Order: sequence, then C-alpha cells, then structure tokens
Amino acid sequence: MNQRLIHVFLLATTLWLASCGGGTSSSSDSPTAAAAARAMVAARDAAPQRRALSTAGPVDATDAANQLMDFAEVRFPEFFPGHPATGSALGYLYRHYESTGIYLGVREGQVYVLGGIFGGEVLAVGALTQFITPQQRVSARCAQAGVSHAVFATPNAQVGRNAGITLAGCSGAIGSPQWLQTAGPALTLAADKTQTISFDPPQAGNYGFELRFVGSDGARRTENVSLAVAAAEPAAVGVTVRASHSVRMGGKVSVRAWAQLPADDAVKAVTWTQIEGPPVTLDTSTSRLAVFTAPDVTRDTVVRLRATLHTDSGRVANDEVMVLVERYTQAPASDEAALWGGAHVARVYAYKSSGPYATALRRCVYDAEIHFYGPGPNLCTLGTLPFLAQDTGGGLPTVEQVMSRVLVSHDWLGRNFENFLRTHDTRGDYRRMLNSVTAIVLSTHVRPSFYSGLSGAIYLDGDSFWLTPEERDTMNEAPDYRSDFGNGLQYDTLWRYVRDNKSIFAYFDPRQRITRTLDDVHNEAGWLLFHELAHALDYLPPSAYAGLDRSLGVWLNIYPRWEASQLTSDTVALAYPLNSSILAGLGHVRFRGLDATSEQKAYTPAQIASAFSTDVATDDYSYSTSREDVAMTLEEFLMQRRHGIRRDFAISGTIDRASGTSSSVPVHWGQRGRIGEAAIRARTRVIVRQLAPWADEAEVDLLPAPTAMRAGESWGANLEQPAIPRRARAANEPPTLQQMWQFQRELQRMQHHRHHGAQRLPPAMLGAARPAH
Repeated sequence: MNQRLIHVFLLATTLWLASCGGGTSSSSDSPTAAAAARAMVAARDAAPQRRALSTAGPVDATDAANQLMDFAEVRFPEFFPGHPATGSALGYLYRHYESTGIYLGVREGQVYVLGGIFGGEVLAVGALTQFITPQQRVSARCAQAGVSHAVFATPNAQVGRNAGITLAGCSGAIGSPQWLQTAGPALTLAADKTQTISFDPPQAGNYGFELRFVGSDGARRTENVSLAVAAAEPAAVGVTVRASHSVRMGGKVSVRAWAQLPADDAVKAVTWTQIEGPPVTLDTSTSRLAVFTAPDVTRDTVVRLRATLHTDSGRVANDEVMVLVERYTQAPASDEAALWGGAHVARVYAYKSSGPYATALRRCVYDAEIHFYGPGPNLCTLGTLPFLAQDTGGGLPTVEQVMSRVLVSHDWLGRNFENFLRTHDTRGDYRRMLNSVTAIVLSTHVRPSFYSGLSGAIYLDGDSFWLTPEERDTMNEAPDYRSDFGNGLQYDTLWRYVRDNKSIFAYFDPRQRITRTLDDVHNEAGWLLFHELAHALDYLPPSAYAGLDRSLGVWLNIYPRWEASQLTSDTVALAYPLNSSILAGLGHVRFRGLDATSEQKAYTPAQIASAFSTDVATDDYSYSTSREDVAMTLEEFLMQRRHGIRRDFAISGTIDRASGTSSSVPVHWGQRGRIGEAAIRARTRVIVRQLAPWADEAEVDLLPAPTAMRAGESWGANLEQPAIPRRARAANEPPTLQQMWQFQRELQRMQHHRHHGAQRLPPAMLGAARPAH
C-alpha cells in the first residue's frame, strides 16, 4: 500500500479532529462528495432497521471495525470495491481501495472516509453503531469459556439477498437440529433439519425461529433466534449468493452467484474472495460458481465468501454467503477395517423418524465409525436391520415400507422420492428391486450414486430428485470425480435414452430459477435406480431371500455366493462371455486407470466399432467388470420394456469437451436399442430370469431389432431415426453458448458410468480380489 497516502490519511484525520472536533468536513460542499455523503448518511439513518442477530457479550473493537468495513464493501461497492487487507496505525483501522482512491477508516468507534469521490479532506460519516450492530463471530463466541454452542446470522440482511442463520457446536457435535419459524412472513425452509438455514426474505421485517437441538452433552436444548431484514435498497444491478449451508469437513462445497441486471447490461465477470475462516482453495473456473473442499477444523467453523459482480457497463455489486464446516472425524484411508475408510460420510437422518428402523439406519449403513473387524467391530446383523425382502416375504413392498428405510440429508429428498414412487412405480419394478436393499440414502453430497454390498444399501445423488429452485439451491454442484482415464485414445463413446425421437434428458440451466416436474425426476432418476438396484439384485437375487440368516450381517450373508462365483454376473460371464480382447484391455484403461499402450493409442474409431459391434455387450462400460456388464444389460432392458424408452450408444472420435456440441461430434458407428440384438438375447434372458423374474424373460423376445445410426452424421442429427429432411445449417454458423453448456451437461451425465472403482472389501475376505463395484 502507498505509505505516503497512509500518512496523508492519518495526518489529515488527526488535524481534522483537532480543528473540527468531529464536525462535518468542508469537502462535503462539492456536488459529488455531497451525493456520496448523503448515500452514506442515508444508510446510517436506516441502520436501526438493520439490527443483526442479538449476541451475548461485547464485540472486540477490531472485529467491529472489520465488520463495518465488510458492510461498506457490500452496501457501497461503487465506493469500496473488493476486499483489501485491513491496516492499522496510531489507533486507526483502515482499508485503502486503490481502484477508487478511497480510504475507509475507523477510530474510537467513529467512521471516516477520504479520497476519490469524497475529496481530499477527511469526512466523518457517523458512529460505527449507526451503521451496524456488531455481532460476535462464531469463532469469537466459541472461544469464550463455558460456551457450548453459538448462533450466527448473515450480517445486515435485506430483501433481495439470501439470508442465513447457523448453529455451531463449540464444545462438540450438534445433534438433531430442527428449525421452526415463529414470526415474520411465511417461509419454506428447504434445510430445516440441518445446522444452517437460508432463505430469500420476501419482504422486510423481523423473522423469528425456534431452534431445537441436542447439545454435545446429550441434553435437548432450545434457542429462540430473531433476524431483522431491511427493505431492499434501490440499485441498478444486484447479486445474491445462494445458499448458506453446512458441510462436514472434507466435503465438497459449492455456492452460486445470481445476477439481477437491467436489459441493457450483462455480466462481465464475477470475482470471489474469502473473508472469514481457515483458508480454502477456491475453484472459480465457472465464474458464477465457487467450489472448495471444506477444511479440517477443531470445532464447527464458519467460512464466509463474497462474490463481486462486474457488468459490461462498469457497475459493481456484491453479496456474501457463509458455509458452516462441521467438525466430524472421517475414517482415514489407512484404516482397513473401516467400511468408509478414505470416503466422505455426509450428515443424514431417518426420513421417517418414527419408523421401525429409524434408530438403526444411519449407524448401520452410513457412519464413519462402522468397522467390520478389530477391537470394536460394529457391523449390524440382519436382526437389527434386515433386507426389505425379509419384511415383505419377497412380495411387492408398499411405499410406506420403502420409506421406512430412507435416510436423507434434507426432507425434500424423501418427499420427492416418495412422490416419485407413487407416481412412476405403478408396475412396482422399483419397489420389487428394493427388496434387495437394507436402506436408501439420498444426499446432496453423494456423488456419484452407488451400491454397497457391505451395507446392502444404495446411495443416491440428490441432483436427480430436486423439483424447485430452493431445493436445487441446497445441492452441492461440485463435480464428481473427473477421470482422465483414457486420455490419448483416438475414440470416445456416447449414450442417451430416447422416446419418440427426443432425448428424455432436458437441460436445466443452472443460471435460471427452474422448477421441474415429477416426470423430469423420473427421466433423471429412473435409469439410475435400475442400474444401482441391478447391482443389489446381483448380490442378493430373489432366489436367495429365503436363506438369509438374521444372526449375520449383510456381507456374511452375501459372501458364500460371492466366494463361490455364484453371482449372476459370474455365471453369465462364464456362459456368455464378452469376446473382444481389444475392448477388455481398453476397459482397464478407460475405467480402471491403467496407462494406454502405444498399440491402444493407435486404435481408430473404426477398429473399436468393429470390435464392439460383433461382441455381446450393450455398452463399453460392460468391459470394466462383469458386475457392470450385468447391470447395464438389465438397466437397458427394463427402461425399454417397462417404460418404452430406448437407449442410444455410439462410438465417435475424441470429443472436444470444452467447446463441442452434439452437432459437432460425428458418429462413426452407433445403434438405438442394442439390447434387441439377436446375439445378446440369450444372456439377457438369463439376467432377467435370475434378477427380475416378475418382468418375465419372454419379454426379451419382444424387443425390436436395433436401429443403426447414420455414420458420418452428428450425434445430434442421429437423434431422429429415421432422418427427417431439414434445412441445412450454414457450415460456418458457430455453436451457441447454450448448445455448448447443454452438451457439457450431457457429457457429465454420460460419465456417471465412469467413476465406480472396485468395492472396498474386508481384507480377510478379499479372496481373489475380483472387482465388485
């Protein structure tokens, strides 16, 4: 920082105080300075309506000054842009905003400005407490002796911006939080059973909440919390960041900035700054999105970020968001006895709190403390948490029986999943397949979805189930593992599901406040459920239900069949093997991380198409493991026969994932409905007979023959089968940004089948270490 300007600021302030005694500087006589001063004073006079959440105890003077300057940066970004470091000298705390030439300082509780639009003389604008009511940060409150928990809220909440309130555990974990609104305009709280709530206040006023929770000492407690929200200030542009939320340390976090602009302006850039909490590394490669990994903390800790919007016309606006990082010890990868060693376990709770298994679900299937051997093995037996089939006798479960097995991170996930079953499972396929699971985990922090043969549960990514913008706000947008497997190869593969020459997958622009329907949810989640539940049936088919032993756990019931290679994926692989050695080798490259050989790098799309088209797999993911081969086959069969939805699969050259579109990727070979290929039917019949006998294997013979795609035409053009004449697009017409984003979303969905590694198995039972998804 320019030391001369610092000295000028300090000297001017000192002289002004001596000569004026705190009165108004003559610099306010200039028109521009007067306008700026009036804006500051207007904010000061409105401050009594901005009272923040009340806190106990005094606030440190340094922290209060920083809160004032933080407030000024948010309220007046045109004067105080960015977030410079706070300096101190001779009793002053100040920040210098180089782009505007303005200093903002605090001394002895008074606020001063100098430079830029305010002129060359120091201007006093009022007492700090006339602008804000300082509040103790969570970290400061937790540092006080005897404090077990602390509540913190968005400072200076106002209409037009997302507001948040969080409960932090100071001396230990917080349990069973429940927020109830007691005052103010009615709100829908999408995260009312988490430690942090957030909402868009519809109007100014006082919002009251009752917070019930279990403290670290096991005692039930209640806090009454009040947050005052001010009216929106007139502004040409605005930005709100959604949404404040909680995450366990080690979890992936994302928050998104939403711009409000006039028709004659556009977003130039969004910049992100961390302004509180332990340092995190921000991924802002998508400028409106900030992604980071929650750091390790010694107690619940707030990380606060600011997004600053810059528009093409030079306007600036900003907003803040907080993420509560919960202290939770995950099982390390080095702990071979831990079921979740090296994995992130998110907070979940039983959707039906009064259900018969409510107290057992989490501790049996999703807790970092679960160990399958050692001094404290605690895997549940089927006497504690049985498979659903043991409650239904293998018959069709009711929706109520299914929902008693559901764990959620948010209530809306359970509600939407239940409505999905009632609306789209009229034939009972999903519920019959769920007989082979112990629990269903639905979380905004599960990515990708998977099945575990050790817990007997399926774990589903909540992104498939949101309906409203507020529900989507609670979703973690951090991408799932982006594998570089297969880099250097000359080919790529694509897939989608199609009905009536239209992809069932719609594009939901993340920059828009979109509401989806249950039909959309079915399109997003139906195939996924079929796939993960096919794995569950492979490990526990209907024929095995009668022999389950309640005195043993999930894996010890499954292990004898697994060890004897009696899973359907074992027997089908033996009777109807995949024959391509080329694709078998490439399966290890594309899905298991082996480096490609020079010979593999030389394979052309034509060679890959020749090898694949003459084999009996439905997707190249089938070459990763026999488990995936069976799951892909049953998934496609059920989608086509039960829902009339056919699957496209194609081989192309290497795809440009940064700027490609469906219109820029030519198909070298592809088919619609490959499951109907005559050579594949025999193995499909066996899979259906053993894993989904209620669907009737005779339906395999009703599958129509596949439709060949048109080689040389694009992936997009091949959506219509047969081709429909259309006006040709000009060869030099560039793809739109929307088309590129939509294709990137398609590629992300396609990569769901690219991220499953071998399942973690108890070391004493690894046997031949066969891949087990």
